[in-house]
Amino acid sequence: MRRIGPESLLLIAGVALFAVLLGKHLSYPVLWQDEAETAMFATRVIEVGYPKVHGDRNVLYEFGSNIAVGVKESTDAYIGTTWGHFFYAVPGVLWARTATDVHQKTLRVRLPFAFAGALGILVWVLALLPTFRDRPRRARVFAGLFFLSAAVSISLLLHLREARYYPLLILVVGAIAWVHLRVRVFGAKRGAVWGVSLALLLTATFHIFFAAWFFLTALLGFDALAASWHARADSEERRRAWIGTAPLLASALLVAPALVFFETFAIAASFREHLGFTLGGYMANLGYFARHFWRYELLAPAIFCRTAVVAIAFVARGRGVELGDETARRTATQLAVFIAGYVALTCVNPLVYERYFVMLSPAVIGLFLIDSFTLVDAVRRLARGRARFAAGGAIAAIALLVVATSGSRVEAVRGRLLEISTPVRGPLDFAIARILEEVPEPAELVIATNYANHPFMFYLGSHVIVGTNLNNIVVERSLVPDVVIPRRRWPRGRSELRAFLARANYSSEQLPVRDLHFNQMPALTRSPSIPDVHRFETALPTDRAPALEIFWLEPAS
Repeated sequence: MRRIGPESLLLIAGVALFAVLLGKHLSYPVLWQDEAETAMFATRVIEVGYPKVHGDRNVLYEFGSNIAVGVKESTDAYIGTTWGHFFYAVPGVLWARTATDVHQKTLRVRLPFAFAGALGILVWVLALLPTFRDRPRRARVFAGLFFLSAAVSISLLLHLREARYYPLLILVVGAIAWVHLRVRVFGAKRGAVWGVSLALLLTATFHIFFAAWFFLTALLGFDALAASWHARADSEERRRAWIGTAPLLASALLVAPALVFFETFAIAASFREHLGFTLGGYMANLGYFARHFWRYELLAPAIFCRTAVVAIAFVARGRGVELGDETARRTATQLAVFIAGYVALTCVNPLVYERYFVMLSPAVIGLFLIDSFTLVDAVRRLARGRARFAAGGAIAAIALLVVATSGSRVEAVRGRLLEISTPVRGPLDFAIARILEEVPEPAELVIATNYANHPFMFYLGSHVIVGTNLNNIVVERSLVPDVVIPRRRWPRGRSELRAFLARANYSSEQLPVRDLHFNQMPALTRSPSIPDVHRFETALPTDRAPALEIFWLEPAS
């Protein structure tokens, strides 16, 4: 029997830990507002063939306060985002219809997205493995460390578990990295398969998250221009570099009709006009990215490691010694430029969220590991002297930096282990369970709430009114809701709920859970738009944080 080597054991351990931390308790808590939006638009795809805003009773629209923006008037289609994740959710939603338990429904909706996220991490590993194609043992060590690093990147894992576009984006961007690096770094030829694959993957990116298409197309175009400039003395190399723009142009042609249909530029202009953009805002966005990746990702060690590799390589080259493998250096350079360029472009967005950057996490992990291996090789390869001493010192400093910046990551891992042992439930878990316990036919209910209306629609099939944006409030004011669920942390719409409570007799009931902003969030770093971050324990009421209150219409009313 063949003995399993330590490199293979490391890889098996990394994959196993990643799978457990990612997949355990996908059913808890129930879908929060944004995930339930995915599920409800997937339901509309099943019913009418596309994400329609107005249904027989419910309105699906949370893009903003002006419902004229983000809705295609001719078809009543939702165009606030592209539709890739809505269509991808359809099989899971159909599967969820065969379950009666709300948490089983939740599992069946989330599982396809978690699978796509796990596949995305695998694709990233495969994209970078050719860096070590002549060193199979190191390739296995790299893969094992990559999965281990992804497993303890709790921010990444939490986003991969979401029934939103984030797992799909990580998968598609990983595939783009695979296709691009094979030609740009690993020596494959630019053939028809490469061109078609890259064009289709970029087009898929648009239909998953349209902003990423603009950023990736710009970065790939910049890379082609850089390659052309470096090859200016070689006409053949320059011609090959310019061929690299062909898939970008093909993707632009494929995306053009969608740009018109989704009114992308008009919506972006409206968004920018509403939020504004300043240099101070751009710097604040950069700070938000740096703060999050410094605390929860390997950004600080990766930056230090990259700086050390560049500096030591410069010194070594002056002495006629090449530091490390050229393929590793080129791969790391591509990753560094991609990370820096994507961050610079994303921060132009007036409003940024943690989820806009999470797809960079695999690239940061890859950059850190590849540069770390280069430094280890430097210690072995360089002759005794200052360069070798500097490489050894850099490795020691990086190890200390990893430890020094690990506090938040360790706390996040501890929290994830805690929620694996005791599943977390949010306000919606308690509210939906209580309604199902009290009402045998919840689809007949009219529920008024000023936030998280989509989950009640999905799990209960109820007519849900008011919502965050008061989409149909003129018509809804004439109704008498059977259940009223005020969310204290969302001021908009509370006056409408008070008016309903004043017009009829309601009895109140406090549920044993705190009234939070969100049922649950994947975000770990607070910002003005995300005041309530991910919780690893069920939030119980306190004197200063009141319980969620639910109001029942009295039978006499």
